[in-house]
Amino acid sequence: MTQRVDPGWPVQSRQHWIDALRGAAVLLVALWHAFEIPHAEMPAGVEWVFNVLSVYRVPMLMFLSGLLLDHSLRKRTGMYVGGKLRAIAWPLVVWSAILLLVGWPADAANPWFWLGDAAHLWYLGVLLACYAIGLLVRWVHPIVIFAAGFIAMELIHTDIAFVNNTLWFGLYFFAGAAASRWLDRWFRVRWFVPGAALIAASAWAVYSATVNGYVPIAHWRPLVLSLLGVAAVVWFAGRMPRVRWLEWVGERSIVFYVAHVPLIFLTVRLIGETFPAPLMFAVVIAVMLSGCYLLARYLSGSVLFVFPPIRARRRPEPYTDEKVRATER
Repeated sequence: MTQRVDPGWPVQSRQHWIDALRGAAVLLVALWHAFEIPHAEMPAGVEWVFNVLSVYRVPMLMFLSGLLLDHSLRKRTGMYVGGKLRAIAWPLVVWSAILLLVGWPADAANPWFWLGDAAHLWYLGVLLACYAIGLLVRWVHPIVIFAAGFIAMELIHTDIAFVNNTLWFGLYFFAGAAASRWLDRWFRVRWFVPGAALIAASAWAVYSATVNGYVPIAHWRPLVLSLLGVAAVVWFAGRMPRVRWLEWVGERSIVFYVAHVPLIFLTVRLIGETFPAPLMFAVVIAVMLSGCYLLARYLSGSVLFVFPPIRARRRPEPYTDEKVRATER
């Protein structure tokens, strides 16, 4: 028998802070790539800042998706699966094809490419895998899946990026799913608890970015500290005044996420080495943000980003004797 899942916080009304956080996180990802792709070496100070923010960037996106898992599971299984295929699997395939069309260096014959490997779309592949595993939450508490995933992360060693990313970032997804049932209690704690968590996570991020470069993954310490930081940001975001432009970006985050890399790549190919590095970065960021805005403003509901809904044809009503008599009158 399917277990009814009830999140521990109100999901009937839209949680605007979730949209704002998602918008901020996806913009950080886009800006990271805007500095990373144009040149082999990123400016040292900029790279350090983005390495510090790696504690919050994609972990926040996965955690927020997990927060909404219980709400998604209230739908029938067919609607749940169909919705994820239309909104995640479809843009994954479409924008993988677009990457090939713009000349992104990838092997189309490699099946892992179509799950996002060799490009930024790996996030959608991992998210799709998490939602598939998430069906188990109807019968198993998400903390059990989190614990099983943690053990798997420690035991499984492979060169397949999709597997590694799912094992690692899936932990944030199911941590979010578990946290959704206690979120109301978390919002009631005193400010110094999330404040201490934020300081601890940020101190670790600064230390690791300075000593190790990109914050290392597949280890319990960065996982725990990153989760503390993400939970702290969620606590503070729930009390912040609304930032409507970030909410707008967050509501259309799929557009900004899938489109930003092709826009960056095309811009770099077109202008080449014409401009000095600072001006190139400025041009790339301007084109990327403008292009993503226009796509989000006018095409967010198009076939580029979501598969059209399939409407079942209504069967014609049987032609009864009453209808025959009605037509004869």
